Amino acid sequence: MKILLALDDNPRAVHRALSLAREWGATLNALFVMDNTWDAFTGHDWLSGCNARIGFLEYMQSLEQQEAAATATLYQQLAADVPGELLIVSGDVAEEIRKEAQNGYDLLIMSNPFTRGLEIMRDTVTKVTKKPSCDVLLVIGEAAS
Repeated sequence: MKILLALDDNPRAVHRALSLAREWGATLNALFVMDNTWDAFTGHDWLSGCNARIGFLEYMQSLEQQEAAATATLYQQLAADVPGELLIVSGDVAEEIRKEAQNGYDLLIMSNPFTRGLEIMRDTVTKVTKKPSCDVLLVIGEAAS
């Protein structure tokens, strides 16, 4: 069995995926997508006269890289005993998850709601689960304190 975990900031999804992979003896690949759609989100003329847009995009790219590194470190520590790999790609988050899920996975695990990059403001779950290429398990995020 082959499982894909779409990584965001929900630790419950990670723990659920690891638990199932261990229980089923499955291969677990975790996908972290660095959101590169910030330029489309800000538009092309936003404060372009003072280079604030470029500075903002560079700032967001830096945050995405920092989050990818932190997520990779934490995931690799938790998943050391589970076969599989950590995949880090850049692109449209929902599109990249759908694309990877088409690579022969039996199950996709993701958070509901999914909170990765600009997906906080988009309905990623609907985009990804519309005509999915494999079964999907949605894990509810932790309740706010």
